[in-house]
Amino acid sequence: MNHLMLFVFALGLGVIAAIPLGGCQVETAKRAVGGHLHAAWMVAFGSASSDLIYGAIAMFGVAPLLEYPRVSMAFNTLGAVLLWVLAYLTYQQSRHPQNLALANPALKSRRWAYLTGFTLGFSNPPIVLSWLLGLSLARQMGLASPLTMTSKMVFLAGGTAGMGGYLSVLAIVLHRVKHFVPVHALGRVYFWLGIALFCLSFYFVYGVAKYFYPVA
Repeated sequence: MNHLMLFVFALGLGVIAAIPLGGCQVETAKRAVGGHLHAAWMVAFGSASSDLIYGAIAMFGVAPLLEYPRVSMAFNTLGAVLLWVLAYLTYQQSRHPQNLALANPALKSRRWAYLTGFTLGFSNPPIVLSWLLGLSLARQMGLASPLTMTSKMVFLAGGTAGMGGYLSVLAIVLHRVKHFVPVHALGRVYFWLGIALFCLSFYFVYGVAKYFYPVA
């Protein structure tokens, strides 16, 4: 019973952690409104896979590796460059909204969708902190005390299911809503999604800047 409560608790935390707008949410939305629901789910699955890896890092004590400034800078550089590329591609797609619901290879490809979600998620090492904070809260509430191997695995499963589940539900909702959106309006939707991706890149740019110009 305690493990069930821990799973539900971690599930809720995972959903909350996935709500703030990020690159994975935008890429999921792009595919969902473009009519590629399965590809949108693969973005969510890719993101959840990277979240699971970082969760394992947090649970099993490898997190200190991410404290090296050069490692952090490398991840931030990867994240910024990837978001710039995706922002450009999204802008290009916004100029031809009539093609969004057709066989667009870049959006329809499930492998590319999975890789996109995984890479975007993997370029965000600070998610380790979210895992650690969530686990600490669970322990304070007595849901993960004592902290056994089983408790860690249950918490990992719940958190990953919450993060991936939120994106999957978001994809379903947007996929259904897009039927009520005129084709010409999809171009504007993609344009603003591209702007969102570009703005999000500055989160990673800031991380790179801190490496070269550390705050006193």
